[in-house]
Amino acid sequence: MKKHAYLFIVSALAVAAGSAAPAATLSERMDDYVARAKKALVLYEEPEGFVRKVKLSWLEQFQVAIVQPNGSNGLLLKKGAPPVNQEFRRSWVGLTADFMGDTTFRTWVRLGGLPERETFKSGRTKRNFTYTSLFELWIKKNFSSVKGLSVQVGKIKSLFTTDYSTLSSSLVCIERSVISNQFAQDSNWGVDVTYAPNQQDKFYLQWMANDRASSTKNPDHTDEYTDGRGFSGEFGWEDKCFLILGASHKYGVTDSGYHALSAQYLHDFDDAYHGKHNPGANYYGLGFQDAVSLGYEFKHGRFQFISNLVAAFEQETGKGTNNIGLQLQPVYAVTPHVDLVFRYTGMTGRGACKLASDRYICTQSIAPSWVDSINTFYLGADFYASAKDKNALKLMLGAEYTTARCGGSDCYNGWTFSSAVRWSF
Repeated sequence: MKKHAYLFIVSALAVAAGSAAPAATLSERMDDYVARAKKALVLYEEPEGFVRKVKLSWLEQFQVAIVQPNGSNGLLLKKGAPPVNQEFRRSWVGLTADFMGDTTFRTWVRLGGLPERETFKSGRTKRNFTYTSLFELWIKKNFSSVKGLSVQVGKIKSLFTTDYSTLSSSLVCIERSVISNQFAQDSNWGVDVTYAPNQQDKFYLQWMANDRASSTKNPDHTDEYTDGRGFSGEFGWEDKCFLILGASHKYGVTDSGYHALSAQYLHDFDDAYHGKHNPGANYYGLGFQDAVSLGYEFKHGRFQFISNLVAAFEQETGKGTNNIGLQLQPVYAVTPHVDLVFRYTGMTGRGACKLASDRYICTQSIAPSWVDSINTFYLGADFYASAKDKNALKLMLGAEYTTARCGGSDCYNGWTFSSAVRWSF
């Protein structure tokens, strides 16, 4: 195991050991540290000025994962690939500026993999390429003339699937589900129109361009930054855009919890479907012409439950079938500082389920990228330094068992053991 992995484990043990200190003293200290750190990131604040507030944001996540196909490190691993991989999974810096007239400017800059993660292609080891890309760069205007109406323009995050609609800083699992990773559209240039007339209801429309590169211009995990991503990614609206319509409704709200329903529809206008995909054409999209996502969330006291049903139709390549996926995720807060998490994810669709949506399985093993069905079972625990701001600093531990079938037989079975330290200010 590498030096960084050792440092990571030592840090994790230090956090766990610190929890043995008197709870009230430790909690009060960490709450104070978090408040100071957030205050230090505020560069300017003048409630009555043209520029009301300017602040920095900082998100980091370092993680270690161990892939064990069929319970054995040696079985199905790529030649030369150890079971252990590590990386700075998320390394982002951002700036937010609030202006007079209820207008906000925001940017998030993503600093790639800070080359730590290793991949194994063509019989040799490669470091994950380091790149700098804009995850978000937008201006948002809230219109006082229509309560709850806002327009956001620029590079924005798409809101499709329940999991991907959750902020990265708020995730309770080390990685998003395979459903989210397959169907999510990352961030794209476009416009978002949102209408939220009250705290219970929200409606939105997102119209975005498919500006990310296809396999014909994909940097993948090469040794250097190349064209097709980040600041120099291709851009164009002609036959390369998609539309998302979404709505959510919260009901049964009490002091102890609530119920919430959500629905999203995505249509991709790309010409890659119906066998009309031009050879060499730049394409980045859902991979399916249409998709629907239905979500339900329930919270009562310490217990929270999230479910998401996704159906996608007409695969881009035409080789696969439709895809149906289900995510079930209960979370129980043992204490204000400790959450227990379980997640089941299932997907089915002949040749239409992307096992490569998992972060490490296809990186470390010879498992196929596309399969007929996937089932994953995740069990984890999250440890929060601050009870007042749980997502400021946390230690995450998780184990996930994955099974996949191709052509009527098993093509992958195995465990992934992961741990991560994440902070968000």
